[in-house]
Parts: sequence; structure tokens; C-alpha cells
Amino acid sequence: MSAVIRISMFLVIGVTGCNLMPGGPGQLDLPYDDAVSRLRQQSLDDVLIAEPTTIDQGLENIRQRQPTKKSEPPYLVQTFEQDIMSLSIEDLRLMVLHNNLDLQVSLLDPEIARTRVSAEEGAFDALIGGRFAYRHHNTPRIDGPLVDFTSANSALDGQVVKLTELDQRRELIDMDIGLEIPLPTGGSISVGGLLSQKDIKEPQRFDQVLAATRFSFSQPLLRNAGTETSFASIRIARVGQRVSQVRTNLAALRVLAGAEKAYWRLYAARRFLDVRTDQYRIAFENLEMVRQRVVQGLSPRVEITRSELGVYERLEALINAETAWRLGQRDLKVHLNSKHLPLRGKPMIEATAKPRLAGLDLDAAALVERALKDRLELIELELQIVRDGIEIGFRENQILPIANLDFRYGTLQRGNSFGTAWESLSDFNNPDFRAGITFEMPLTNQRRRAQLDEAMLIRTQRLASKQARELMVRREVLDAIDVIERNWQRVLAARQNVLVAGVNYDAERRQFQQGMRTMREVLEALTELGQAQIREINAIVDYQVAQIDLAFASGTLLGYARVDFEPLELPSPTIR
Repeated sequence: MSAVIRISMFLVIGVTGCNLMPGGPGQLDLPYDDAVSRLRQQSLDDVLIAEPTTIDQGLENIRQRQPTKKSEPPYLVQTFEQDIMSLSIEDLRLMVLHNNLDLQVSLLDPEIARTRVSAEEGAFDALIGGRFAYRHHNTPRIDGPLVDFTSANSALDGQVVKLTELDQRRELIDMDIGLEIPLPTGGSISVGGLLSQKDIKEPQRFDQVLAATRFSFSQPLLRNAGTETSFASIRIARVGQRVSQVRTNLAALRVLAGAEKAYWRLYAARRFLDVRTDQYRIAFENLEMVRQRVVQGLSPRVEITRSELGVYERLEALINAETAWRLGQRDLKVHLNSKHLPLRGKPMIEATAKPRLAGLDLDAAALVERALKDRLELIELELQIVRDGIEIGFRENQILPIANLDFRYGTLQRGNSFGTAWESLSDFNNPDFRAGITFEMPLTNQRRRAQLDEAMLIRTQRLASKQARELMVRREVLDAIDVIERNWQRVLAARQNVLVAGVNYDAERRQFQQGMRTMREVLEALTELGQAQIREINAIVDYQVAQIDLAFASGTLLGYARVDFEPLELPSPTIR
């Protein structure tokens, strides 16, 4: 026995080994095998477009860099071939709804749900069918059973004989056609006809043609009875279709909110760049002024060093602002997903929308009520609770016993040909009918009762989730109102800070020209002015984002955005 086991193990190992060997049946020939199996070290030399720059060369380039003037206000362009493309909020929303990849994926969900509804409605399609069969038999003599004769003839009565089926040559033709119609009550009706010809060629000519009609009716009385049960799957599919539409609208809300936030981030990055450009230009002008004063003997040479320190500090901030602006461009272009807006290179997007700067005195209670009515997450939960109710009704019906009422009626006629046999059916001379009730009930019904309990628990869970979601919606709306109020106060405080910082810088610069301040103090005042401008931009952008968040929290982003979004026109088909 042990030898047999060892031989079997060798065979298994040999077969599996052959399958896993290179070129064997189990080998996966994928183009990424080499990348998956090992980590490779790769140099960047083959993707360089210029020789690497040394530290000394880089410092020389920095020293020769001259400040540029503040960017002019963006101008309107008509084609994408220009260097700058002006983009308003309205154009942003239209492009996002048309091009965004995530939204295009979500738009397919309602269509998929519509096909599910159509598939469920297909259960009520009438079924028509037919059958044609031709058979030819040549049978030899076949021994039959032994039988005991009972006959009035005394010679035959009580005799035991063996029956023998003679060799025969037969031809059979069967034709059948029928129509079955499902009923909304859960039952079905079927009608049909049958033609059959039996022709025995040998050993004796015998011909028989039969024609028959049938009508049957079946109706459940308990389980699966009634329109509520029959239409349950269709109603569940239709609710699922509405859920998919709500989810698509919710996806559109999120996509639009994300795109608008990216828009305002780009707006902020551009304003940061303007501030850093101004800071660098002013610091460079101060350096030139200090050099002239040193030549004139009005300031010591140490002021040149202090001025250069201020220039290069602001140059680093300017480089960071330029990079942030390019990253913001790429971020917004990803949301827009337009073939006319490549991620690298021109055209560059210019956010032309003006921030909405106005204090809002909001009615918190009204906004909360609107959110509880319009938030798509709550509408989705309501639809799911409706679907759970339909499911519970169906499961309650399924725990009932099976009791079906069946009725069947038909006629049978014989003739010399198909035509005469079929015409004889109208006489109804040989009717055949049957009526009865079928009953069936499980002993414990444990499976269906467990399914009903599960459906009821899911609905209870969903109701608890709805209460938690409503509480979360109330909190989000109230938080968004507080954030809007806070950011509005920040805008006012930051604007006042900028005004005071500008006056302070002008005063420090005049006192330096009079010899009463050092350049370090002037640069500190300039830094305070730049930081105040940055804080004002942040406050303004945060105020715009807070308005977007409030609109989303109250379920009114589309109305706020002045966009009417309909994912797909989906008619509600009727059941016939």
C-alpha cells in the first residue's frame, strides 16, 4: 500500500510540475511578468532634455533673475489655441457636467437599472411554442408478457398464452402548437392544439390520424397569489431605478462641488502668485534704492546685505507660488477633462469669476428643514425603506402554504387525414376535462421564516440609520452656517489688516529714507503686508468654499449653481 501511495504522489508532483514549468499549460504569459518578479533600478539620464545644473550655475541664474511686473487682468479669449483661456463659474459647470469621467461612469447606472426593470417586466411576456417530430421505426418480433385469458369461449377461458409483438415498419408524425399567458394574479392560461399521424406499413396497413385541443388554467390561492406578490420584483426593480437616479444626482453634486473648490483654489493660487510677485518686485526696488543710498553715503553697506536677504527670501516664496499655480492648473484640468486642455502646457486657465462678498443673515431653522427635505442621501434612504416594505410583503406571502387551483379541458377526434380530424374538433364529441387543487406545506417553514425575519431586521436597521443620518444633516447645516459667519468676519478683519499693513509699510519706508529706520525694519513691514494679503485671499476663498459647503449640506447645490441636471430620461413602462 505504501508503494502505491508513493507512486501516486510522484505522479501528482510530475503532472503539476509540468503544468507550472515554463511553456507548460499552467504558465501565464503576461507582458508584465518581468516587472512583477523584480524591482529594477533605473536612471533618469535617458529622459533629460538638458545637462544637469550645478549649485554654482543655479546660484548665478538666481542672481541674474529680474522681477516682472504684476500680471495684467485676464482678458477674454474665444479659442482654445490662445495662451490664456478665461473660465467663468458657469462655463466650468457646463464643462464638468459634459466631460467629467467620474460623472460619465455614474450616468450609466440609471440605464443599467432601467434594463433590470425591463428584465423583470419580461416575466409577463406571453410564450408561444410549437413542435414537429417525425419518427420512422423498424422493429423485429418482440416477446410480450404471459397473460391469462378470460373468455366466454370455454376453449380459451383460463388459458395462459404469451403475447408476441410482430415485426413492424411504422411512421409517426406529431405537430403541436400552444400559447401560454401569465396572469397578473400569479396564475397562467394556456391554449394549444395537437395533430398526430400513425402509419403502420407492415405487416398490415394501418393508418390513424388524431387531432386534439387543450385549454388549461392554473391559479395559486395562497403562496404567489395576488398582484402584490406578482409585481413585487418589478416594483423592487423600479425603486432600484429611482435609487440609481438619486445616486447619479448625488455624484453630480459631489463632482460639481469638487470642481468649484478646485476653481477657487486656482483663483487663490493666482492671487498668491500676484502677491509674491509684488513682494519680490518691491524688495528688488528697495535693493536698488539702498545701493544708490550707499553710493551717496546716506546708508551703510550692511543695508545692501539686509536688502539682498529680503530679495532672496521673497524669491523662494515666489518659486513656491509659481509651482502651486501650476499644480492648481493641473488639478482643475483633471476635473474639466477636455481634449483642448492638456495637463502640461498651454492654454493656461484664468479664473475670471468675482468672489461673492456679501454678509449673509441665514435662517438656520429653514435651512435645516430644507435639508431634511432635499438631501439626496435622505431621499435614497426613504426609497430603500420603501423597497424594504415591498420585500417584507413578498416574504410574508412566501411563508404561506402552496395551494393551486388547476383546471384543464380538451377534445380529441380521429379522422382519415389532418383536415378531417381537425374539422371534427368543432363537434366537441369527445370532451375531456379535469379540475383539482394541489396543496403543499413545509413541516417547519424555517427557511422562509428566516428570510422574513431578515427583511424585517434590515428595515429596522434602515430606519435607525435614517434617524442617525437626519441628525448628521442637522449638524452639517448648522456647522456650515457657523463657518460662513466665521469666514465673513475673517474677510472683514483681513481686509482691515491689509489696509493698516499698507499704511505701516509706507510709513516705515519713508522713515528709512529719512534715516530713522533700518532696512530690516522695512522688510519686516513688507513681510507683514504680504502675510496680510495672503490671509485676505485665504479668507475670501474660504468664504466661497463655505458657501459651496452650505449649499451641499442643505441639498441645494444645483440650485445654487444655477444648473439643471437630468442624468437620463427614463420613462416608467406600464405593465400590460
